Amino acid sequence: MTDTPRRRVLAAAATGSTLGLAGCGGLGGSDGDAPGQTDDGNGSETGDAGDGGSGPGDDARATVALDVQAEIQTAQEEIRTRVQEGNLSREDAQAELLDAQREIVSAAVDDLESYAADVDGLGIDETNERAGAVLVSGPAAALLDALEADPVNALLSADDFPAPQEGGQPNGS
Repeated sequence: MTDTPRRRVLAAAATGSTLGLAGCGGLGGSDGDAPGQTDDGNGSETGDAGDGGSGPGDDARATVALDVQAEIQTAQEEIRTRVQEGNLSREDAQAELLDAQREIVSAAVDDLESYAADVDGLGIDETNERAGAVLVSGPAAALLDALEADPVNALLSADDFPAPQEGGQPNGS
């Protein structure tokens, strides 16, 4: 049942939720402006820093689905084999699988944080390790470019960010 939120996130990606990303409509008018800035020739606000994200050219938010499924499946298969061979009890296998999932997702989040540190204005707001999702914010162009980062599987609307479950594993940011 822990795969349900991840499946929901991935299903939303398949239906084209990426197009619902807030701020994407403003990309067509940026004629070489630096990321995070809007044209201030008309007296409009610039998106530099500290303006609170209230203007039309300001930061957008999106949910990033992490690409960790293959690694988790590999860990599951290894643990399943050890259980079948009698080298590991079911209780120990469950604990080991949870630890492996945390490590895999944590490594993917670390990779995404490293990527975000190299991109002006891109920030990580919240993570949901159980769902393999990260809520990011920044200029719309930077959010779309995040699709090219290694740990990213899909980019979804911020509304698709799965809320952490009570009593589940802790979220980091």
